[in-house]
Amino acid sequence: MKILLIGNDGRTHALAWKLINSPRVPEVICAPGNGGTAPFAPSVDLDVADAAGLSRWTFEEQIDLVIPASSAPLHTGLVDEVLMLNIGVWGASRRAASLERSRCLAKEFMLRHGVPTATGRAFTDLATAERYLATLPLPVMIKTDHPSGGEEIFDDRYAALEGLRRLFAARSLDGGEGVVIEAVLQGPRVALSALTDGRTAIPLLATRLYDRVEEGDRGAQACGVGAHTSNSIFAQRLTRYLHEKFILPFVAGLEKEGLPCWGLIGVDCVITAEGPRATALRFSFREGEAQVVLPRLEDDLLPWIEASITRRLHELPPPAWTTTPSVGLGLMARGYPNFFPTGGQIRGLEDIEPGVMIFHSATTNPAATAPYMPRALRSRGGSADALSSMIGGLLGMGGSPQGWSGLRTTGGLVATVVAQGISLPGARGRALINADRVQFEGRIYRSDIGERDFG
Repeated sequence: MKILLIGNDGRTHALAWKLINSPRVPEVICAPGNGGTAPFAPSVDLDVADAAGLSRWTFEEQIDLVIPASSAPLHTGLVDEVLMLNIGVWGASRRAASLERSRCLAKEFMLRHGVPTATGRAFTDLATAERYLATLPLPVMIKTDHPSGGEEIFDDRYAALEGLRRLFAARSLDGGEGVVIEAVLQGPRVALSALTDGRTAIPLLATRLYDRVEEGDRGAQACGVGAHTSNSIFAQRLTRYLHEKFILPFVAGLEKEGLPCWGLIGVDCVITAEGPRATALRFSFREGEAQVVLPRLEDDLLPWIEASITRRLHELPPPAWTTTPSVGLGLMARGYPNFFPTGGQIRGLEDIEPGVMIFHSATTNPAATAPYMPRALRSRGGSADALSSMIGGLLGMGGSPQGWSGLRTTGGLVATVVAQGISLPGARGRALINADRVQFEGRIYRSDIGERDFG
């Protein structure tokens, strides 16, 4: 089986590792991958924004399965294009994925289908938004329609009105205008993802996410700072609750509104004093979430993906999970997410203890990178890189394969150290010890990740 995995971050690395260790030993090609995937998966440079061109490439290269690690390819219509060529693709249609791209659409969808969310509404008319803003108690949060536009919290009514006008004018990537005005939510951030075939949904693990770069949830907001899963009674109940109250209405709403999705869906929540409240809907893992969830999945991932595409999820038994909690520490360059050094050499991977994973997010390893060989060249006597399927099991474990000497940073979130343990404190302790062994210029990480369960 030939699989095209699209992405270059930690989610890509985690998915590649899980797929390459399938008993079916598939050929995994990364577009483009990173320094972590380089030793075992050939890389190909494709224009991910060109959905039609990418789908033609998959047809010409006889790809059996296309898996986007992030939602970006979904927004360009990749699933719609690939399906027309009768190639397997794991993901949401462009219309469904718009719920992640537009906060206004997502807010209205959640209100229509009873997904618990913060008190508030979406607006595409400024005058109506101004009148509504006057009715809400302070503090209030105002979000731009597109997530890249940002969000702000206001404690002053006049400042909120000025902020509303400024944020409303921030045009989304699709050219639309609009804002979401809602009450401010306080509490820990949690994500739950699920596999779906458009009718059935299979929950994964509730994951505590950390999105502030400084200890105690302070400092700049950034993705991939840290994450953990737990096996406590509370964590198990939380997973069931989020599945019943958030994921199932999400899937039912997609089916009712004719929004096809054969892949991964997810809900981001804040656990408030009144209970969990959804802040976003999505169609891919969160950065950090995949890294701590997939190592706990004991099953082969491929049958689950195939069942999602063929609408057979209801035929499979519940997924099997390890009983060991997992903690992921994001290794960041000082200054992330704003200004940070890049190009520094990464050292210490050979000192990582067996069983601890290092999932790369922003690295390059030219010495180990093997370009994908097109079928046209193979037919003229070329050969595929047979080594790729042989060393997949060594990925990220203690005893790194040769070639790590050329590994360098390319961004602010460099990698995630993931450890499991009998208890959450035990997993956290292993993660901290091994995170300290990895060195690069300006390396920082939060030491309080996993300090408490979901509090």
